[in-house]
Amino acid sequence: MRSVLPRQAALFAALTGLTLTTAACGSQSSGTGGSSRGAMTVLVTQEARSLDPTVASLSQITGGTQAAAVFDVLLWIDPKTGRAQPQLAESATAAEDGRVWTLRLRPDLRFSDGTALDAEAVRFNWERHADPANKSMQARVVAGLGISVTDSRTLKVTLPAPNAHFDKVIAHNLAFIGSPTAIKADPKGFGAKPVGAGPYRLKNWVRDQQMVLERNPKYWQVGGRPPLKELTLKPVVDQTQRLAMLSANQAQVLTTAQAKLMGDARKAGLPVLTEAKSGGFMTLFNTSRPPFDDPRARRAFALIMDPTQRAKVVTDNAGKPLSTFLRPGSDFAAPDAPMPANNRAEAQRLLDALAAEGKPLSFTYSTYNSPGSHVTAEYWLAQLAEMKNISMKTEFLEGTQYLQKVQIQRQFDAGEFVLSFDDPEPVLYNFLHSKGQDNHMQWKNPAVDQALDRARAVTDVPTRRAAYALVQQELAKDVPMFAYEQAFTAAIQAKDAKVVDLTVFEDGLIMFDRLGLG
Repeated sequence: MRSVLPRQAALFAALTGLTLTTAACGSQSSGTGGSSRGAMTVLVTQEARSLDPTVASLSQITGGTQAAAVFDVLLWIDPKTGRAQPQLAESATAAEDGRVWTLRLRPDLRFSDGTALDAEAVRFNWERHADPANKSMQARVVAGLGISVTDSRTLKVTLPAPNAHFDKVIAHNLAFIGSPTAIKADPKGFGAKPVGAGPYRLKNWVRDQQMVLERNPKYWQVGGRPPLKELTLKPVVDQTQRLAMLSANQAQVLTTAQAKLMGDARKAGLPVLTEAKSGGFMTLFNTSRPPFDDPRARRAFALIMDPTQRAKVVTDNAGKPLSTFLRPGSDFAAPDAPMPANNRAEAQRLLDALAAEGKPLSFTYSTYNSPGSHVTAEYWLAQLAEMKNISMKTEFLEGTQYLQKVQIQRQFDAGEFVLSFDDPEPVLYNFLHSKGQDNHMQWKNPAVDQALDRARAVTDVPTRRAAYALVQQELAKDVPMFAYEQAFTAAIQAKDAKVVDLTVFEDGLIMFDRLGLG
């Protein structure tokens, strides 16, 4: 069976790209062990809007933690190597210089409702992303794909352009597969009653309180996986409350990209493992409309701010100021392309020039309604108060409101964001290419598009390094966003919890098939 997914642009958004892996913490076992009768509570960053794969994506912010427990993943990106690793899929191999890919599933996969997770089920899910009626966050990812189901376990995927890293696209954007039987029975209700082939199945879900999952008896892995009998996921936004719950052993694990929480956890004596990432916390500029369609306005904002001082004020020095957008020490970092450095005199010159043209810089800064975001916004306001010809209003939005306004509708001036990744593919392409699904800035730079296309087409490290060096140079020159704090992911545990096989990927998602208690 063959289908060609139409080249449709749809509304989509995801705080994509965040990535990490850890092994068992402290002196705990790194084996498959753990009580087969155990129960665990994991704190998640916020409530999921929906677990439909057209809505949920591989990020804590968009329901990725919950979805990973219910669906598992076809492939996943190992943060230690940056390579796609098998999970539900046995392999993904390229041919014809990366234009044709073959995805091979493991044998005898079943959804928790008994439906076969076969090649036809994968095709069905990927085609749902292409349907404009579903407004999928992955619409641009699947645009133009040709899919052939060659046998029950095998799909042949023909791409509109060569991509030597399409396995990472599958892992990052197309990893969640839902039961076609359940989706067809109730397409609108599937997001609230998801059925997957993951290690757990939904038992009950009280929104904004907790999601309780039980072991999936039809899970493909043997040997006592998943180790836990029951898993509870609690959405807790307030960072102080999250830390208090771990300290009181009311929860056993949380993952975070918040430096202040990580620092406070260490001070409290809780086990913390961290891993540095490329990318970071940043301010996005909407380059498609005034005032930030003018690069002088973007550069002025960046030059006003002092990342080192912000780290002291906002994170109590737990966060590290960002110098290069790709992590120092990575294969692709460009030390000769640093992000704009604090220079208030030059910033004032740019602001005065804009004002002389009748364009004094005035804008709204959109961010999350969280304590950390309030502190950052207050810091930005304090810095701007010392400057002339600039004014900023703040807008604090709940998670779903922020997602809609900034990442889907893109009706904002400037907004807080975080991007974290190991290998640049596919995150940088999604974020910076003019056709990228996560280019919330709506930035268009032909030189960057060409460099990203070159890097995507090959696996050769020197060629990719040269391409990404050009990308970083253009970022520093054109400033479509201002990145100020290095990205990382931390896994924090309750002090007395004997957690085993804690493997974390993306921006803090957990491989739930192996997570257990010793």
